[in-house]
Amino acid sequence: MSEKMMSFELNEEMVKPILEKQIQTAILANIGNPEELISKVVSLALKQKVNVNGAKSNYDYENKYDYLDVITGKAIREAAQTGLTEWLSENTQLVKAKVIEEMNKPERRDSLVKSFADAVENALGCHWNFSCNIDFKKQD
Repeated sequence: MSEKMMSFELNEEMVKPILEKQIQTAILANIGNPEELISKVVSLALKQKVNVNGAKSNYDYENKYDYLDVITGKAIREAAQTGLTEWLSENTQLVKAKVIEEMNKPERRDSLVKSFADAVENALGCHWNFSCNIDFKKQD
């Protein structure tokens, strides 16, 4: 009885695209509705707990803020700083006048004079150190 041997070879370049397509189809079938999946992923990403700087810390106790809260707070502070800087540049004279008005109040004048006198007293205080080095040299 003779056994017939049969050889069946497949070219990898032919099989690879077919397998990739089958894997992609299986993944998409298990994903379900793509919009729902993306919605869940975005929701989880924005609710992820991060540190005060908006970064995921290696230490869990630092991750106590929602990412969305941190970046929203940062954006609000930046907008407030920009707005205040613009307002101050437009109203510099008004701010200057109000500062002078505040400094001319009797109770404020007394505190300014006291602060100035204390600063002068501290600057004129006598602080000195004496240092003396004695070296002995052997004579020939």
